This record gives sequence, structure tokens and C-alpha cells, in this order.
Amino acid sequence: METAAPIKNLHEHIVSLAKRSPEKIALLSCDSEEKIFGEITYGELSRQVESAADYLRKLSLKSGDRVALAFNNSAELLILSWAAWSTGIVTVPLDIKRDTGELHQYKIKLSNAKLLIAQQGVLKDSDRTYLQDIQIIDFPGLSAESLLKAGASVQAGLPKNADTKTERKSDLSHEALILFTSGTTAHPKGAKLTLKNLIVNAQSIREWLDIKETDRFLVNLPLHHINSTTFCLATLLAGGSIAIPPTYSNSHFWRQVATTKTTITSIVQSILFDQLGRSDEFARVKNELKLNRIQIGSAPVVVQTLQEFRKKFHIPLYQGYGQTETALRVTGVPMGLPESLYEKLIEENSVGSPMSWADIRITDKEGKILGENEEGELVVKGPAVMEGYLDSSDKLSVNPERSRRMGNEPAFRDGYFLTGDIGFYKIIDGRQFFFLKGRKKEIIIKGGVNISPVAVENHLKNISGDIAQAYVVGIPDTRYGEEVGVVICWKKDVNEEIAKRRLKCALVFGTPLISAYETPKYISSILPEDLPTTSTGKVQRTILKNKMPFAQFEPIDTLVKTGAHKFLILNPQSPYVSASHELYNNCWQPLVMEKDKYKKDIGKQFIIIAVDGQNKIAGQIALIRTNLGEQELLHTKYDKLLTPEVSHPQGKAFVCISICSAGFKPKPVPSVVRVPDAEEVKKYLLAGNDPVYNFHQKTKGGQSEGAEFIDVIPNGRPEDKSSLGYTMLLKYPAPPENISIMNETPVSNQLIEAVLLIARDIGIKDVYAYSRPGGLAAYVSKSEKNDI
Repeated sequence: METAAPIKNLHEHIVSLAKRSPEKIALLSCDSEEKIFGEITYGELSRQVESAADYLRKLSLKSGDRVALAFNNSAELLILSWAAWSTGIVTVPLDIKRDTGELHQYKIKLSNAKLLIAQQGVLKDSDRTYLQDIQIIDFPGLSAESLLKAGASVQAGLPKNADTKTERKSDLSHEALILFTSGTTAHPKGAKLTLKNLIVNAQSIREWLDIKETDRFLVNLPLHHINSTTFCLATLLAGGSIAIPPTYSNSHFWRQVATTKTTITSIVQSILFDQLGRSDEFARVKNELKLNRIQIGSAPVVVQTLQEFRKKFHIPLYQGYGQTETALRVTGVPMGLPESLYEKLIEENSVGSPMSWADIRITDKEGKILGENEEGELVVKGPAVMEGYLDSSDKLSVNPERSRRMGNEPAFRDGYFLTGDIGFYKIIDGRQFFFLKGRKKEIIIKGGVNISPVAVENHLKNISGDIAQAYVVGIPDTRYGEEVGVVICWKKDVNEEIAKRRLKCALVFGTPLISAYETPKYISSILPEDLPTTSTGKVQRTILKNKMPFAQFEPIDTLVKTGAHKFLILNPQSPYVSASHELYNNCWQPLVMEKDKYKKDIGKQFIIIAVDGQNKIAGQIALIRTNLGEQELLHTKYDKLLTPEVSHPQGKAFVCISICSAGFKPKPVPSVVRVPDAEEVKKYLLAGNDPVYNFHQKTKGGQSEGAEFIDVIPNGRPEDKSSLGYTMLLKYPAPPENISIMNETPVSNQLIEAVLLIARDIGIKDVYAYSRPGGLAAYVSKSEKNDI
């Protein structure tokens, strides 16, 4: 099936839009909340694309060259990309949020990118260590934060005027974009897309969703992802406008949609799930909304979530299916269907009918074409399908024999791209509608992002020397569609409980060896003899996944279980966040904290909660990891503890910074006339007059000694009136091998014991308590009254 592209030249199309509507808004930049700080008209866009092309030419880039781009979502990224494609330069956008520095290096080298252009501030120092032999050009544009402060236009970093006309490509057949997508191999594969691939798919989306010049598309997904890339092109083809925040914001989604006057957007299952809990935010802007349709896809969609969203917000959603290799959509649920059919397709989770360009078949393992209601692999052919994948010699891995020699499954058969997805079709009212059943491939699609099981398994083996074998599988998840789970065979003579906790801690605390997005959220164990294998001994992950019910997996945030409690690491998505916030405010009043700030601070520290048999929080303790020593901590104020200068995710010491129990009943803080000096406070503590000091002094976990007093810190936390601004530093003995959680002790003791147990497991010897002498104000007030 051959479909003509709607335009012949990208540059000429942009110029024609500028001539037709020079004052119409083309690109609109906003921050991650809802503030708009830059607008570019079509007249300005035409000039900016021209200037960007000249900027690339001055970097000695020419047609056929490849350039890597490290940017947040921004108008700058779109302008650079469109300018590059107009001149035949190929872009290789990097995932700056999820990729490690090592993966950046791999993608740049495999694609033979001539250089890397990086937006200011997006590359971490750890990234640059992997890129030392790669030419990095720091893009001269201002950062999003600086733009917001300065009120400057978004295009400030681009050359003001192109002094020389740059040669333009006169057609669309040339390579334009390399996007990396994870498969079953350890490394992601680079899909080579031509400009025609992109334009053909964008035009089919424009037709499918009836995108017009009056529409405004809101970018929610990353622009290194095929979804946003193609949707932006679809909007550009229609002469519409595009609103671009740097990233999706859960809490500001509805306000952003309203402020930007968005009419259409594209989302994934995780966003759908997020917004079900944002009814109040929706209600506040409901009358301002112009949003009249939402496209959803790029990840497995949960039917119940979609139905609940429609019932709650009354905005139509249209599911689509496709892959990076097809330049995005292959099928989509049509608009304008009878309501009964639309509801039926939602209930049955149909991914819709073929796009206008797509020739789709269902085939068996041998390539035989199957009929209606027969399950097989979806295969697709047409002008939006990629040329092929990059390989180490930068040759297309299209040839089946070549693919097999490389250890990969062939990408094509008889001219059809093999999607790896299993499904079937039904004829309804004379049209084909497709339905997915699962994947032949073993990749995990989490929130629209492909995750390679092999890559994660390799990372895990580097993280833990206790692992004999690891097998990564997808776990159904209401937010992301799928989450990452791992089934582990532990080495012989390894204490499984300790090894599992050690691995959980490494994953929860974070490690540079694996990105947070790839990190397994669930762990289970299995004996080697129980693994399902083929006749050649290969482990079958699909069968393993079906063999392991969800109940056999443990969340990685469950670190320790005792008879009375389970001790969990709190994360911002946890259902315990509200209860944790309430407990904190109860224990620390009047030093209360707003919930949004508390939630943001969760990611800057480690909060361990003790959950009882009724699933309620019995207590919690917050700690940080640091590389600071005692003397440096004694010169650290409380408000600096969560800053990068103090807290380090792989620090060599634990510092406990707050502890609360549900049974704590705060007392009013008395006023005092004078504040004692440091020597007087030390005498007060050493005399055993302070309840917090005495708590830390008591033995924990079966040890013979409690925490050792180091010193007080005057004005450590000036706003804490109960301690008259003082904080104190104590140090627990290095946790011994026989450290344990004592079930008969109060939960506050058990929380300290849990910290000591975890410290032992991960090899941390220095455990501090940065605390407050909480009874100091009451003691001084009582003394003053006695003196009267």
C-alpha cells in the first residue's frame, strides 16, 4: 500500500504557513506548572528554522550527518529538529531523564553522531564522564529557568539572522531521525526513520483525529519519544499550534490544559491513572477547558481506568496502537462512531482500525495469513515503516540471516515488519478492528517506554554478587500498564533474606548502575530446578511470568517484616503518604509542613514507615545518607540536611533526622525568658533530663550500648521552640552481625533497630542521630518558675 505524503518539502511547508498566517501562534512555551513564558508565531518560526539551519551549518554539519540532541521538551528542540530534517541532517535525541551516561555513550557511538548538542544544565557530571571522547556543544540558548526569570523569548539562544542560505532537501526520502527502542537484546536498537516515514504517519494521525489549524496540541510525553514527535508534525501539517511544557506535571495537568487552551493531547496509561485522582483540579478549571479529545496508547491500556475517566470527565478518548518502528500509529479507534459501537470497542479494549497508510495482516509462525478471530502476530507494511535498525557497522539489520547471526529475531518477513505483538481482528460494520492479546517479544512496556529484560538482568547482576540467575518480567500495573518485576535464583550458601534485603536497599536508595525507571519494583525468588526451560535449556520468561502469581512477588519498598510490623520505604506514589504527612505534623507541631512540600521532600530523604497488622502507620523515621564526617555534621544546620551538599544517595553514613510514633501526644511548648548556652545544655543532657536524649542513649537491637553523645549544635534549628533552637548529634555503635529488631520494644525503638539492621546489610558502619533535645524548653521554663 503506497500513500502519498501531503507535502513535498518540510521547509517549504513551514514557509507557506508563515506566508498564510504570519501572526498565528505556532509554538507556545510554558513551565511545568501553568505559566506561559514564550510564544512563536508562524512568521517567527520560519525565520527561526532558517536561523537554526544556519547554526547547524556553522557547526560543520551537512546533509547525511547525524547529531545527538540532549534537551528537555522545548520549542528549541522542535526548531533544531525541523531545521535539521529540512537540510538532510539526522537527529538522535537522547533520553536525558532515564538513560545513564553509559547509555548516552552507547547511542551516540552506535549512531555515529558527529557531535552532541546539549541544552544547558541537562547533562550531569556523571553523564559527562562517559562522554569525554565525544564533542559536546553546549547550546547557547538560555535555560528554561533563566528564560522564566528574564522573560526572554524562547528562541533567545538561536542566531538572530542567517547570514548565508543553507541548502535545503527537496524531497522527504532521506533519513531524518534515529530513535532507540528496547527489545529483547541487552542494548536498545536504533530505528532509522526517514522524513517520509514521519510525514506519512503524521498525516494519517491528522486525518484520523481531524486535526485542524484551529487546534492546539499539548505535549505531555518526551520529544525523544515517537509519540510527541509525530503528533507535533501532525499539528504542524494542519497549521495548528503546539504548547510545550518541559515535562508532564501530574498536579498541574488540568490547569495547564486550561491555561494553554489545549484542544487535543496524547497520553499514556500512567497519565490516565494519575488524573483520576485529580477531580478537584478538574472542577476548578472545567468551565475554561477547550479539550475535546484525547488520544491514548503507547502502553497497555487498562479498560476500567479508561471507562472511569470517561465517566468522570466526559472527554472522549481514542486508543491507538503502533511502535517506534512504524513512526507511531498503525491503528486507531475512529472518531464519529455510533456511541454503542464506541462503548463496545472500549469495553473490549480494541486498538482500532488500520491507519490510511497501513497494510496490516495477522500471521502464524510460518508467515501464513490468518483470518478473522484467529490469533497470530500483527505484521505491517507501508510507507511509514522504518528502513531498519542500526547495527555495530551501521548497516541495516533487515536481512533475516544477518539478524540471526547478530542474535536478533528478523525484523521483516516478505516485506512486512514483524511487530512481535499477538492479536486478532474482527469485522464490525464492514471494517476491520484489531485487538491485542499479548507480546511474542518479552520486552516490558512501562508507561509507553520499552524496557529490555536482558539489560535489566545484566544491571542487577552487577549490583548484587548474591544473584546466580535473574529473570525480568512485566507485572500488571494500574498506573503504568506494566511494572518491572524480577525472579531471582540466589547463589548457594547465600542467606536469602539478607541478600534480598541488600538488593532491595541498593535499588531503593538508588545506584548509578541502573536508571530509576528500569529499577524492578517487585522481587520474587525461585529454585533453579523450578525454572521453565526449553529443550535446549533456555528459560522461557513468558511461561515463568504466567507461573508466578502476583502474590509471590514482594515490593522492593518492603525492607523488613516482623511479627508486628512491616517496615517500608515511603515513595511519593505510596498510599501511605497522607497518613505519613499527618503523623509528621502531629509529632512536630507547631513545625507543620504543607502536604505538597512534604511530598516533594520524600524524594530527598529516606522515610521508613512501620505498618501494623491493621495496615496503619505505627511510626516512621526519616534518614539521609551522607559522606560528611562528625565535625562537618556539627556545623550543619537542620535546613541544610536535604541539600545535595549534605545528602548523597550512596553516602557512607546514615543520619536519622526525625522519628515519630503514632502514640505520641505533643504537649504545649512553654515560653522561656532566657536561652541557655551550649555548656549548660550539655550538662542538662548528660544529667539525663531530656526524654529524646534518653531515648537514644538506651540500648537497641540487643546491643550492650546505646548512642554516644557527640555534641550540641546551637541554632541548629532556630524555629524549633521546644529545643530552643538546639539540635544534638549522637552516634550509634557500628551494627554487629547479630543486630535484630526486638518485637517487645516500642515502635520507635524498632525503627532505630530497622535502620541498624539495614546499615549492617549494606555495609554502613556509621549511624548518627541528628536530633533535638525536645524537653529543653519545658526544663528551662520549670527552672525559671522555681527561681521565682
